[in-house]
Amino acid sequence: MKHRGFQRALTLLTTAALCAGTTGVFAASGINADVNQDGSANKQDAASLFSHLTGQGNAPGAADVNGDGKINAVDLSLVKHELMFPSQIIDPPGPTIPDYGTPPNTSATLFADFRTGTGPSSFIASKGWTNGDPFDCAWYEENTSLDGGFLSLTIDGKRSSSYQADRGYSAAEYRTVENYSYGYYECSMQAIKNDGVVSSFFTYTGPSENNNPWDEIDIEILGKDTTKVQFNYYRDGQGGHEYMYNLGFDASEGFHTYGFDWQPDHITWYVDGKEAYTTWGNMPVTASKIMMNVWPGITTDSGIISWLNRYNGNTPLTARYQWVTYQQSASQGQQGQQGQQGQQGGTTPSGFTDYGTKMNANATMVSDFSSGSAGDFFASDGWTNGNPFNCGWYKGNTKISDGCLQLTIDRDYTGKYAYSGAEYRTNKFYSYGYYETSMQAIKNDGVVSSFFTYTGPSDNNPWDEIDIEILGKDTTKVQLNYYKDGQGGHEFMYDLGFDASEGFHTYGFDWQPDHITWYVDGKEAHTMWGNMPNTPGKIMMNTWPGIGVDEWLKPYNGNTPLTARYQWVTYQSK
Repeated sequence: MKHRGFQRALTLLTTAALCAGTTGVFAASGINADVNQDGSANKQDAASLFSHLTGQGNAPGAADVNGDGKINAVDLSLVKHELMFPSQIIDPPGPTIPDYGTPPNTSATLFADFRTGTGPSSFIASKGWTNGDPFDCAWYEENTSLDGGFLSLTIDGKRSSSYQADRGYSAAEYRTVENYSYGYYECSMQAIKNDGVVSSFFTYTGPSENNNPWDEIDIEILGKDTTKVQFNYYRDGQGGHEYMYNLGFDASEGFHTYGFDWQPDHITWYVDGKEAYTTWGNMPVTASKIMMNVWPGITTDSGIISWLNRYNGNTPLTARYQWVTYQQSASQGQQGQQGQQGQQGGTTPSGFTDYGTKMNANATMVSDFSSGSAGDFFASDGWTNGNPFNCGWYKGNTKISDGCLQLTIDRDYTGKYAYSGAEYRTNKFYSYGYYETSMQAIKNDGVVSSFFTYTGPSDNNPWDEIDIEILGKDTTKVQLNYYKDGQGGHEFMYDLGFDASEGFHTYGFDWQPDHITWYVDGKEAHTMWGNMPNTPGKIMMNTWPGIGVDEWLKPYNGNTPLTARYQWVTYQSK
């Protein structure tokens, strides 16, 4: 009677799994039905697994037959099939994990793609040691895997080794061979959900590396609550900078992208391309290894238990990583799609929604027009640039009102020019660094809304310029360009994925000696390498109608007034 009850429950569980679509017909390659690891595959393996699923016993050592990080009826159905049809060997499916993150920057300084199934030469598995407290484990290469289209790092039972004599479990860690410094670091990760454990992505160096100081930057997802992520850093062994960020999703349910931009004076963390948190101060300075690890915390330490909750000994537990990237010197270099799901949101005093990223209030130069101040800017007044600008510049066409700077194209009521335009420029000159503005552009054929740096003969300098120009004929695109000593021709048209006239977005560029990288709402849009501008320029914005450039801008129809709006401009020195 007991046997018939077991068989009926077994049938119900496996039928439910099959009806749910979680199993199917798999290619032949073999599975291991010896889930209790006693040396033979028999009904006792199925009975042990069934007992666990019905809450009557502990999970057998190899109960996760299909390796998806879960022990459920799918595993039981696979064992049953193998016992009933040993000649029909089936291959359990690898876990299907949704990817909610942003794509990798395949052109980054370092791109380690674990999805290829082979270990990149830039990374190695830690093996043969333990870190001691608070890690109740030692690191084993055997706990790492590149099967299934990702890197798997697994917490498992204790292995036999001298260096694990006082540790309860085995765990896994991947680290780069080389050390890396300032720049943007990012990974695609699916974390473990289980009390007492941590899934991580971080940089680290310390005394074990040529007696370096302990410098570290952390992204840690605590298994006790995978709807949050903890950020932290250490400078010369001094930590205590923990910040807990609410993700708005469960990090154990799929892949998401997690990154940080490490600069000399600040660190900014990102989640799925969205800026999450910035901290300023005494930052790490020592080049470090890029690392990921999974580990259980010591269960006899009250402080660790308070932080992680008590680890319940569940094994195996696996975190997965699809790729890791590092972009050198990528100031403000986060990846990902932000677009209309921007950082700030909400209607501004001007009546337009802000879809962009937050202003860096601690930048080297901040001109916050939303505060009513012009900052380091003044209005161009009383002259014209000639073709292709079919206007003169008038201070009267500029206004700081309704929480923004307004630059307006209008008629020229003096009769001196066909139209009047508006331009703002800084008093000072600025060189290498990150430039950014929050702008709402004009939508109208024949006109341009811009943000750029410029210097030229009027400053007794060569003509050097870096451009962000939104053409009113199509405000779903932005044109990027630069000039070095009067030589241009580097135009690149980038599809925004939104209409720049419908709200505020952030547009920026990182100007370095050998390259320029442009960003939109914090997302890297385009990078150019080569003979870059090298003369400090003034930061400028203007709005103007064209003449003689109908093929580029389309003919201007004379509509007035037309206004572009800017909430702020920032510059962060290199």
